[in-house]
Amino acid sequence: MNSRITDWQRRDFLKVSAATALGLTFTELPGIAGPFTREDFDHLVPADKKLSAEWVESLFARGTPAVLLSGDLKYVGMPVGGIGAGQLYLGGDGRLWHWDIFNEFIFTTDKGENCHYANPLVPSSPLAQQFTLKIGAKVHPLNGEEFTDVKFRGEYPIGIVEYADPNVPLTVKLEAFSPFIPLNTDDSSLPATIFQFTVRNTSAAPIEALLSGELENGVCLHHRTEAGMLRKQTLHEKGLTALLFSAEKILATASDTPSANTPKPAPALETLPDFGTMALALLGEMADEASTDSTVPFAEKLSGSLGRKLKLASGESVMVTFVLSWHFPNLSIKDSFKDCGRYYATKFSSALAVTQYVAAQFERLSSQTRLWRDTWYDSSLPFWFLDRTFLNASILATSTCYRLGNGRFYGWEGVGNCKGTCGHVYLYAQATARLFPDLERDVRERVDFGVAQQPDGAIHFRGEFCDIPAVDSQAGYVLRALREHQMSADDKFLRQLWPKIKLAAEWLIKKDDNDDGLIESNQHNTLDTDWFGKVAWLSGLYVASLAAATQMADEVGDLEFAGQCRKILEAGQKKLSEELFDGEYFINKVDSKHLDSINSGNGCEIDQVFGQSWAFQVGLPRIFPAKKTVSALKSLWRYNFTPDVGPYRAAYKPGRWYAMPGEAGLLMCSFPRSDWDFKQSSGRGKADWAAGYFNECMNGFEHQVAGHMIWEGMTLEGLAIERTVHDRYNASRRNPWNEIECGDHYARSMASYGVYLAACGYEYHGPKQHIGFAPKLTPENFKCAYTGAEGWGSYTQKLEGGKLNACIAVHWGKIKLKTIALEMADARSVRVFSQDKALPATLSHDGRRILITLGNSLEASLGQSIKITVS
Repeated sequence: MNSRITDWQRRDFLKVSAATALGLTFTELPGIAGPFTREDFDHLVPADKKLSAEWVESLFARGTPAVLLSGDLKYVGMPVGGIGAGQLYLGGDGRLWHWDIFNEFIFTTDKGENCHYANPLVPSSPLAQQFTLKIGAKVHPLNGEEFTDVKFRGEYPIGIVEYADPNVPLTVKLEAFSPFIPLNTDDSSLPATIFQFTVRNTSAAPIEALLSGELENGVCLHHRTEAGMLRKQTLHEKGLTALLFSAEKILATASDTPSANTPKPAPALETLPDFGTMALALLGEMADEASTDSTVPFAEKLSGSLGRKLKLASGESVMVTFVLSWHFPNLSIKDSFKDCGRYYATKFSSALAVTQYVAAQFERLSSQTRLWRDTWYDSSLPFWFLDRTFLNASILATSTCYRLGNGRFYGWEGVGNCKGTCGHVYLYAQATARLFPDLERDVRERVDFGVAQQPDGAIHFRGEFCDIPAVDSQAGYVLRALREHQMSADDKFLRQLWPKIKLAAEWLIKKDDNDDGLIESNQHNTLDTDWFGKVAWLSGLYVASLAAATQMADEVGDLEFAGQCRKILEAGQKKLSEELFDGEYFINKVDSKHLDSINSGNGCEIDQVFGQSWAFQVGLPRIFPAKKTVSALKSLWRYNFTPDVGPYRAAYKPGRWYAMPGEAGLLMCSFPRSDWDFKQSSGRGKADWAAGYFNECMNGFEHQVAGHMIWEGMTLEGLAIERTVHDRYNASRRNPWNEIECGDHYARSMASYGVYLAACGYEYHGPKQHIGFAPKLTPENFKCAYTGAEGWGSYTQKLEGGKLNACIAVHWGKIKLKTIALEMADARSVRVFSQDKALPATLSHDGRRILITLGNSLEASLGQSIKITVS
């Protein structure tokens, strides 16, 4: 299916009933479906989705950037710190909130009224911070209370806030961000936020003004009952003026000498989690106004400000840049690591040192951050799609993720919930591996195939924080090892880890005690319990991991093991298809000895063909047959996708609320068959806590299915599922930058980047110097961003008059290529140029897929491009 909506698709998907509406409404949003009658929900999930024509058209339309206005700014909180450096939100009106940079862990829960899906957080701040514009004697704080016209546009990593008011003769545009440069992990992990203001005189007369930034000393913020002093200093250096905030202990006096009756002394200030330094700096020429140095006891508050005087003629504008930085090195993670420290503290000695680095490197850091943002959005893909598939990369800049003092990347499942960089949650996430592949390689090397792997090959799925393996994560470690190999510049990573990767695959093979490609014994998995029997989605992942192991074994020359894996792989493919496909979708055959265990049985389960989804992500051959896979995905659409989850959840009450009544979503599992239902799945009612997951709409799983549908050509359905997630997180309802599952900023939601890769039809193998694209939307005129092992840039193609013209441009770093895969019917000849020089190349094809092989390996660096013409 291409991106155009054909007549039969319209008839199938866009039927509009004239009957009385059920009451399904999407306030502040275009209606996605309906009207419905109660009869539509007789089976709880209507077979006819009745998607509105307007809404379907919006799925494919390029559209315009979504700009939030004053009424939709309440819940906005876009993370604007560095990777693993703490969590700090930029609010919809430009104010900062959710200051989780002090190592105090502002945890959340997924239960009841405390769930931030049902009850979103609203902005609050434990310390004073603001920017102000002073004109004459009048001070205008830059916020939504002072300015009547405030607009917000989030283009992660950059948040854009615009201020205007008829009573203020100046307009202000704020661009706030922390440096974010794919493949440059250290510069993307700075504990700093940049605020770049553009002030414009919109009046007919010249105006003088003062733009100021104010910050309260937040050092030891949560330990002010201790004895200590807050200090504020002003520093003038070439290129910056900085306010430095710190704390110091009160020196002991003779009367402070301990005695037998003296209470146990409080911990030393230097050991407190929120002990450290903060800084607010104004870049460029010396500040025109700055606070004086001062010291006060902890019982008092201490703030400081910096300002730049502006003289603007009519229509003139000027740019002013502030930098906020922090340095709180005393990190201990609850129930996980004590005194583990922060990675940024190994690079910088204080917040001042961070500020000095940002100031010295400002042009490079800011321009390359903007270059990535511009490369991402300079695309033919819809703006809403670009927003939703990328914004979850911001999870890396929340308190879900950390870079520890020893360099280790570590993550909760969601903020404060479920420790151990959980293998079967991060299995779904695709963003980190494509944007910062060294972080994923670190987890593979240090944790999965390091502290977590046992002598028999089993990998404990929470690292050192659990003592059992899980079948889905075990298969995932093998698949992810292949992905990390592909996102490397050479084969060093694979050759170094191969013995341990092989051992992990061998553990799975031992679980398959008869080498038929199906695992039947206990299978722990991401739904938090052991399943038994022949489970389509778990054995499907196992078979996919065998395909990955086969490819890696071939590459390292372990031909005997490659042959063993290939044999079981082929048996598993046959068994999956013959035994577990019921004519419509893939089911599970429950072990009769374990009927009291959780199992979806004959239910239509969301991950049933997950192994095939993963195969697309890393360019493996088919795991499930194409026709049966598409049938299974169509079943998920028919039986699990509902324009209103309300009727289903009214019937099946267990489960958490990640889609509310009146909201659309893809249910985790439905039960179309009369011989299996929810009670049987829950172990005859004994484990509703786990079977309750079936009734939920969990974002990460939905992203996975949406991407898989797009890979398989079910573009409309895939986009519809992705869009319903996007619509559920509309700013009128909750924070668009906080996808919630078990806790805020849930790591599984980084699966959304995989949906983007599916839309691009992207394939890559760094050591083999291979790249490929097969766009699923507007292939006749397509443009997208891409990342490789050593560089990134943009890809463009145009199909016209039986000719394909393509261009791979390098915007950062470099890319090495030997082969290029594209998609086109009836390709006969190819011409390749680089720097206006023709390159020898040959063409082969398999159906619509064409493979271009260059005569010699080509390295293209910054500013260079490779142009291809196929006819």
